[in-house]
Amino acid sequence: MDEVQVVTTSLGAVEILYLPGVKPPVLFFPGGHCRAGSDCGWSLYTSLGYGVLAFSRPGYGRTDVGPLTAAEFLPAVAESARRLDIEKATAAVGVSFGGLQAIATAVSLPHLPPRLVLHSCAPSTHPYPDSPLQARIAPVVFGPALSGHTWKAVARSVATDPGLRRMAGTLSDLPTGAWWDTFPAGDRQRARELFQSMASGSGFANDLRQARRARSSYRRRTQARVGCPTLVTASRHDGGVAYAHAEDFRDTIPTARLVELPAPSHLFWLGPSRGEAAAAVRDFLAPS
Repeated sequence: MDEVQVVTTSLGAVEILYLPGVKPPVLFFPGGHCRAGSDCGWSLYTSLGYGVLAFSRPGYGRTDVGPLTAAEFLPAVAESARRLDIEKATAAVGVSFGGLQAIATAVSLPHLPPRLVLHSCAPSTHPYPDSPLQARIAPVVFGPALSGHTWKAVARSVATDPGLRRMAGTLSDLPTGAWWDTFPAGDRQRARELFQSMASGSGFANDLRQARRARSSYRRRTQARVGCPTLVTASRHDGGVAYAHAEDFRDTIPTARLVELPAPSHLFWLGPSRGEAAAAVRDFLAPS
């Protein structure tokens, strides 16, 4: 089983991608606008020999379970792993909005992933989006009514090199000219394919509901319950997620260690800083 497929769980249909490796798999939870087959960082793990079981979270792709929270989706995570005879994973890995599900998995299914990795994740105790303007615009532009048009426009734009450069630039707080040309051609193409695969469905609205300030106390309690070793990676140049979230994870998760990456954008697994991200993961997951 090595391609995107839909499995039936007690909660409904769940879209997964399973890539076996020479090492036990990570449970991989993609960020907003991404589904199981979207490489938003799982290739970092396959390049290190780990298998990957990636999930399309509620509202994304062909996952059809309703607007479940990360905690409510846990039975589907456990059942999907059992369907693949995965009794022990290497880690639960969250990217961006996928951190909500990775944390919930580490807390409530500790027998399955013995470690937790959070890459450029939000929300933490702090709410997300990070700015009032983003908070007003995101629910509209990426809501169920308009997001299809939004992503069609993005797909047309990134088909051109200038459009791809502009879109990538929105994910960095550095001038695009200072870093975009350092990305190899293959990484630029991978960024294009990622943007062209993106869709919000009802998933992004569901993510935003869980990221509200009103749920900050709940998120703090959940983060404080993480008992396994935890790696947090983030970049101060990330234009998609503020570095303050990584600092909050470091301060509220008792076992967390924060590694600052020099990545110029939210796309931490692409570009010249990929090696440093891989080294952080390799060192953290190495057998003790």
